[in-house]
Amino acid sequence: MTDKQNPGSKKYIWICSIYFSFLIVGIPWYWPKDSSLVVMGLPAWVFVSISISLLTSIFTAYLLLRYPWQTEVNVDE
Repeated sequence: MTDKQNPGSKKYIWICSIYFSFLIVGIPWYWPKDSSLVVMGLPAWVFVSISISLLTSIFTAYLLLRYPWQTEVNVDE
């Protein structure tokens, strides 16, 4: 199926790319083991992970409010 047949496919690509970038930034595998940076009493990687988790939640809520689900089912009998 091409993009002309399914115009909503570009919407899913940017949504998936944003979630993937949140995943990459939110997992602290790139932090050095000897990092002593502290933000608000927590190691910086904890602060970044919690911030990305909050940002992901806000983004998900935005998507669910912006693109509501089709809940009504029309059944022709």
